[in-house]
Amino acid sequence: MLFRSHRLDNVLVMGVSDRIAMRRVFESKFVTQLKAAGIRAVSSAAVIPGEDKLSREAIEPEIKKLGIDAVLITHLVAVDRETVYYPPRTYIVPHAHHYYRHYYMVYDYVYEPGYYSTYKTVRLETNIFDTKTGQPIWSAQSESLDPRSAEKLMDSLIGLVISDLRQKGLL
Repeated sequence: MLFRSHRLDNVLVMGVSDRIAMRRVFESKFVTQLKAAGIRAVSSAAVIPGEDKLSREAIEPEIKKLGIDAVLITHLVAVDRETVYYPPRTYIVPHAHHYYRHYYMVYDYVYEPGYYSTYKTVRLETNIFDTKTGQPIWSAQSESLDPRSAEKLMDSLIGLVISDLRQKGLL
């Protein structure tokens, strides 16, 4: 969702996570991709190291010192697990017999038992705020079905966000 047009120039990237290492990796990957897109960007972990929950008093002086015009914040919305039951199936497999031996086709019945399968959906939200007004510039939620790893999920999310920001004229 685009709130208003605002070309990004210098972005502070903040990942919200209770795992500091995950936050650092995520922010670093995002900064790398933003820089590749021609945007100046810095990770909150690089300028405010070692803090679990970043305080306003720690963030605002860094925003001013670095000339940050936008803050990008990504956080986990939910991890949902859904179990789906696939009922048993019976199907018929025809046998090829010689026509002179059988007047009618003979069929075997094959039975496939029912089974359960569990799927995990990870939902993330990314918001970008203008530092002058504090107002949102852009917001989006993403869903990933059964992500193979946190790293692949990060790469996928970052790629989607950057693509959408380009499309909206923010990059």
